[in-house]
Amino acid sequence: MTVSSPGYLQTFYSATRALGDKAVVSDAAFEIEGFEGMYLLTPQFPTPELSSAGEIEVPTPLGAASWQPQQVKVHQQGSITLMETTAGHISNMMLSLLTGGSQGRFAAKVYEGTPDKFYRAYRLVDCFLQLDNPDRNWEDRSQVLKISGQLFFHYFGEIVPGNTQPTKFFG
Repeated sequence: MTVSSPGYLQTFYSATRALGDKAVVSDAAFEIEGFEGMYLLTPQFPTPELSSAGEIEVPTPLGAASWQPQQVKVHQQGSITLMETTAGHISNMMLSLLTGGSQGRFAAKVYEGTPDKFYRAYRLVDCFLQLDNPDRNWEDRSQVLKISGQLFFHYFGEIVPGNTQPTKFFG
């Protein structure tokens, strides 16, 4: 027998709605400083989150143990995908980053929204890309050329306030 009566379920519904709309994975943009227009060619990227870097086991008497957190993990990484154009925008950007004196390092922002309209943006520093060589296939006429790899970055919890506000639900 279930305990999910309509009245009981309504309490969970109301509590969940009071927290607001849930974030949608696709409502985001990744922008490299100095290459602002390239966010339109970056469909996949990581969103930074601060947390403990791991656990430290602390021995206690009688062979027992307890846990304590390590320091906050500010050096992070995640998968990134870039879409190449026939004009070679991604290859040209990478060449500029690698030969521009910064040794391929850059700053970036992850927007919740777009650079023009966003709730907040996360500032990433000391970023660099390690990209895999993309495969080409004469038989594949169904997708654009994507270049995937890893984004390495540092995130110190810096959040840029947005220029728009999420919809609030009151009920």
